[in-house]
Amino acid sequence: MGNAMVKSKIDYYEKESRYFNPLKHFSTRIQEMENKSKYGAVVASKWSEFVIQSLMDEMYPVVHPIGQETFSLYAEFPIGVFEYALDIGGATSLIGEKSIKPVIFEPSKIIASVDGGNINKDTSNIKTNHKNPVMVIQSHHLTEGKPYCINGNHRIFEAHRNNNRQIEVYLFKDLEFVPFFYDTLSKAMYYFEMDYSNVINNKRNFLKGEYDAFVYVFNG
Repeated sequence: MGNAMVKSKIDYYEKESRYFNPLKHFSTRIQEMENKSKYGAVVASKWSEFVIQSLMDEMYPVVHPIGQETFSLYAEFPIGVFEYALDIGGATSLIGEKSIKPVIFEPSKIIASVDGGNINKDTSNIKTNHKNPVMVIQSHHLTEGKPYCINGNHRIFEAHRNNNRQIEVYLFKDLEFVPFFYDTLSKAMYYFEMDYSNVINNKRNFLKGEYDAFVYVFNG
């Protein structure tokens, strides 16, 4: 199971993620699932088919286009570090399209979502960009159930430092931020890791039926 990046490792993760081999990761995990249980074998078979049909030609790491705001969230796996790419501009559009409402937080209650490595402490070099709102994700799988800021780190930091009474935050949990993944591989990896976790731990988190799996959601 991947762990969201921590402050001291951001530069390291950024560098190491370039050498990650997604197909090797899928292959290793699929084998583990296959050997775990009958359910695991079924899920492994479906993921194997999907990888061959849809992921063989996916580019990694994803190219972040100039002029489009994206955010990289890193996860550490046995074979290396993977970069999940999140489309911040797309997330902002979705907020508008679905009329999603923000949550009001006391800055002290949400400051823990800010990664110190994403804060520019040099105030003379801060480029103000409030085009996109403050966004925080909270994932049982990807952030260990803790809130993690993907946009607006500095605004939360300043609100906390200035003892502001409140700040508006758009909070997205578990499956709610799946549409934010910028590339097919990031989305596939997120679903895949949830299936892997469910198989290995004999759980069905966020699923209804005993033989449900996220590979069907992704293919659907």
